[in-house]
Amino acid sequence: MIRSLAHLAHLALFAAVYVAAAVVCAAQLSGAQAALTPGVLLYAWSTALLAYLLDRVKLRDAWLDPADRAAHPARFAFLFAHRRAARLLMAGAGVLSLVSGWMLHPATPIPIAAAGTVVTIAGVLLYAGRPRPLHGGPRVKDRFVVKNLFVGAGVAGFAVLVVGLAAARPGGAGGNDAATASDLISRLPRPPLLLVLVFVYLTLRIYADAVLCDIDDEVSDRVHGTRTLPTRFGGDRAWDIAMWLRLALAASLLCWPVGPFAARAAWAGFSAAGTIALRWWRPAKIRDLVDARFGVEAACVWTVTLLA
Repeated sequence: MIRSLAHLAHLALFAAVYVAAAVVCAAQLSGAQAALTPGVLLYAWSTALLAYLLDRVKLRDAWLDPADRAAHPARFAFLFAHRRAARLLMAGAGVLSLVSGWMLHPATPIPIAAAGTVVTIAGVLLYAGRPRPLHGGPRVKDRFVVKNLFVGAGVAGFAVLVVGLAAARPGGAGGNDAATASDLISRLPRPPLLLVLVFVYLTLRIYADAVLCDIDDEVSDRVHGTRTLPTRFGGDRAWDIAMWLRLALAASLLCWPVGPFAARAAWAGFSAAGTIALRWWRPAKIRDLVDARFGVEAACVWTVTLLA
């Protein structure tokens, strides 16, 4: 059982849940939770699965990253042994992303969700599509602070995009028609400040989680020249930075001038509780637990808001 779960984690099935949870969080904080459907979550999950698999198995064997082999030898060995099946799964996730994204707004002449899928692929290739060259500048993945902010802003932007599409989809919370892109824009959650705050909150929250994930890679990152908070300040300091940033973000939710207070209060409470619990536990390996934590928090907030 444990081995099967590890294999699923290697294939990024759980990591994709993290991005789906970010979409749920964005919808709850912007008051658009009622617009979420299984199809919307399927689009978010499949697009994230495509992105994570593309990062882990690449498009060609020659592009596999030696840093990944050093940081996660068990995962690298499993994926390399099953790389053809993993790439087939990646292709299937891409098709599922395009189809489920198109179904959000089939009558719209501009395929916004499909464009989101393409931009996601481009972002992954820009982040670390190939190994770091022996002679040349660092990739986005290797740059201090930029590395994690790139991931945070990318996932946050995707989540806000999906929430906008969900809120304005035909027959959804925004109305019965979806003829033009201007129609979709007019049906975004209001006020605009709300979506800006959601984007900033998610960007910084995911940045903090990415810092925690870098703790697992500290030794490998030092060897391969990837600059992270753990390589700069050590694992303990990185833990503290991520913890206090998450707690500050949780507290900030109570101070927003816009957005549903019940959802913000629930996210503040569960986020703070999850932060303290994981810090108290301090597991040897944290990446998969960080992915799972977001999903658990989203489910808890969803349950509380439905019962309220």
